[in-house]
Amino acid sequence: ASFFGIVIQIQSQAGGNLSEALGNLSRVLRDRKKMKAKVQALSMEAKASAVIIGALPFVVAFLVYLTSPNYIMPLFTTSVGNLILGCSAAWMSIGILVMRKMMNFEV
Repeated sequence: ASFFGIVIQIQSQAGGNLSEALGNLSRVLRDRKKMKAKVQALSMEAKASAVIIGALPFVVAFLVYLTSPNYIMPLFTTSVGNLILGCSAAWMSIGILVMRKMMNFEV
């Protein structure tokens, strides 16, 4: 049921000032809309930060590869390096899932 219908029903049962109740309803709905917009703005800020932080390791690895390839190649050519890359990918995936859980919420 809509908020309007609920307010009308309560007012018809309990009595009282209908215009005051409708005024309160409009104020509550406006406040909810403002809060939703504020939460969405904060959520977008967090998403942008997450993208930047998530891309940073790849950008740094690429820059290291460009400047001194011998320094980063053991990650790709040795079994220990592959293990480190696998663990890093797992932790990045866990971090992405946690960030998504933190950013997806209802108001």
